[in-house]
Amino acid sequence: MMTIQGNTTVAIASTSPSSKCAICITTNGKQACTANITLTPGPNRTFEFNCTQPQDFFNIEIVRSINCSSNSCASDVTELLSLDFPNFNRTLVWMIKVSPQRSLVLNFPGTGISQINPLENCKDQMTYTILTKTNYNPTSIGTFCRQGAISKINVMNETKLYLRILGKEKVNQPGFTIEITKSIKRLGIVEVVLSPGLTYEFLSPNYPQSFPDDDLMSWNFGVPQKHNATIQFLNYSQPECEKKSVAVEYGLTYTPTISKPLTEVWQNPISGNFNMSLRNCEMTPNDPGILNLQFQVQVSNTSLPARYTIDLQKEYGMHLKIKQKKVNRDCQICISTDCQSEITLQSGNITDLLIRDCNIEHLGMEINKVIGCDDFQNCNVINMPLTIPTVLANLPFSLESFTWQVLAPDNGAIELVPSKGKLQQLLPGQKCSGTFYYKLVKADQSVMGTFCSQGSIEKVQIHSNISVVLLPVEKGNASEAMDPTFNVSIGNEIAESYIFTVSPDKELPVYLVSPHWPAGMPSLASVSWNISLPPKTQAELQFFNTTRPECVKGHAVIGIMGHNSKEEELSFREDVALPGSVTMLQSFWLNITNCESLGRRHVLKVGNAIIVKSQDNTKKIIFGVVCAALAVVAIITTACCVSKRRLKKRREPKVSIYNPGGNMFYPGQGKFPKGRKDNESHIYADIDETMIYGHLLRDTDSSITPEVDVYRPFVGPGGDMPPTPPPVVTRGLPTHIGSSKMIDNELYTFNQHKQKSIPQGNGDGPAQILTEGEGDESLEVENDCENEKEESKL
Repeated sequence: MMTIQGNTTVAIASTSPSSKCAICITTNGKQACTANITLTPGPNRTFEFNCTQPQDFFNIEIVRSINCSSNSCASDVTELLSLDFPNFNRTLVWMIKVSPQRSLVLNFPGTGISQINPLENCKDQMTYTILTKTNYNPTSIGTFCRQGAISKINVMNETKLYLRILGKEKVNQPGFTIEITKSIKRLGIVEVVLSPGLTYEFLSPNYPQSFPDDDLMSWNFGVPQKHNATIQFLNYSQPECEKKSVAVEYGLTYTPTISKPLTEVWQNPISGNFNMSLRNCEMTPNDPGILNLQFQVQVSNTSLPARYTIDLQKEYGMHLKIKQKKVNRDCQICISTDCQSEITLQSGNITDLLIRDCNIEHLGMEINKVIGCDDFQNCNVINMPLTIPTVLANLPFSLESFTWQVLAPDNGAIELVPSKGKLQQLLPGQKCSGTFYYKLVKADQSVMGTFCSQGSIEKVQIHSNISVVLLPVEKGNASEAMDPTFNVSIGNEIAESYIFTVSPDKELPVYLVSPHWPAGMPSLASVSWNISLPPKTQAELQFFNTTRPECVKGHAVIGIMGHNSKEEELSFREDVALPGSVTMLQSFWLNITNCESLGRRHVLKVGNAIIVKSQDNTKKIIFGVVCAALAVVAIITTACCVSKRRLKKRREPKVSIYNPGGNMFYPGQGKFPKGRKDNESHIYADIDETMIYGHLLRDTDSSITPEVDVYRPFVGPGGDMPPTPPPVVTRGLPTHIGSSKMIDNELYTFNQHKQKSIPQGNGDGPAQILTEGEGDESLEVENDCENEKEESKL
């Protein structure tokens, strides 16, 4: 009698269909016998075999479905062992489903498992087979036996685990547990813990058939301390690729991931944990061939010398120093029979290096490379990438520093452009979020600045020679070191000592400090920041942590000028306090020029923060309101002046003209009825000169002095542009004053007025500046006089 629980099926199948041995089930008093039967969950079933040795003719397969769609599984894998058939060849199958955002981890605690060829059998007659789905096709991760170096296997997608048990073997434990973890974005990951002095073999998925198309499989190896691991390819096949290419990728502890073709195996011994991945291409649809790989990993003691071949034949101007980070008297770095605690290699040579009794993790390398030119005619340094050679990146030693010394001609300048993204200038105490950071060091070993990635600086131009030093943030993990750090060019001389091109992002503060912070700028040095703002934005420039130098010659000046301006908008000397902030409505230049300073206590240091915001329309609105108000005032003033002039004309005394013998004329007539010589309109019977010219006569002793227009400097608040002084007015007398035409007039001349004292101007000599309207009134009088003179002649 057998009870089958939910999500479980039992299949009994005959291995000899021609035999008479069958399985019989009694239902409602009737017995039915068959060669194959599948039992599903339901009421208790009673069955029996009609032969004495059924284990020789039947195989048993027990399948249990487990749903792991959530973060945990609802079933225990040990429950399947309760349905046991002693003495039968049986297969236990666990069908495990996971959600697309998760992956399955099969843990093999205790003795672990080892991989074998699918055609082989395990010594204890117990074999694990792991299958998963790729594009709806089953793929075998591999076949394994109990006891081995594999501690766990991480599998993507739905998985089937088969445990085949032969004969009389009894199983109390399945030998594995399951758990759910995050997605691994690849077919699988095999975790391996290597043991000293042993050799292990591994096979690619589906071996000897093809590895899945355009997929990735990884092995993570844990190497014991004071031991090295050596990789060897035993057998492999390559497919025909339509896109991409087949590659074997190596990730070591202190070096970046290295990709090599399948035909090129890793030659050097590996110290420390590492991983290896097999990546397939997109194979051709017709006759693609197959991709498979069989390889072994051998573990040896480091007391045996580890050999490394370092080829620097294609490198120029390079020095490589390999040294101990922690002193170990037993550790020896040898070239042939010459063994030292540290050694330096030159470019242009091939060196066979032997490492004896050393912990590779305690060895580091410092690399120095010189590039540049003496004159522009022979200079081809244009957009040259600063990269770490692959031959050095393959070495298992940690990268302590890589220094590029860039040398320019005397009349040249160096331009550094980040190869990826933009740079961020680090302030003291700040840490870089990336793996590496960079220092720019001058020939006198003074640090011009420290930078890392993910910032706003697009370009750095330097007037003098400079060294670019690549440094690790922590343990020399060079995972990003293979990418170019900068593209360097040598060009024509620049006017400043340093020029930074900066393009800040909106709403993200950008912090910039003067070169050689916090030591202070050198004497007579200058720096410019070219700040480019996004469209329709404005920048708030804030100053912080500024110190003033003690100048013995010249002045230290901070200037700000917009890109569209012809002269500086703001300028500050070292004896003037800087404002808290300055708002710029357009892209601008920020320039700092140091004086010849004295001592180290009083130096020039300027820190500034740039915050980019959307353009503020408040100033435009205020400016518009002010302009409107001024327009209204101008209209009112004009109206008042016109009204005043009309009232003045009304109040002026009228002049009586007596024509005793003249003829009268009436309105509407187009002209006088008589000609001018016939009528007597030009004869004046009585003229009161005081009534006509009295307002022009000035008494010498009068206390009333004419107003003089004097330019006063601007003392109020400024706008976006500094106020422009008014144009200079010619301070001499008008040209009509004292003319010969007025001297001949017997009624009135300006000679009397000319001889009176003239008020001084603005310190420019005895010149009179006419007040508004005064010159116009003089012209009116002059014109009246001219008319009178012409009429008198007639």
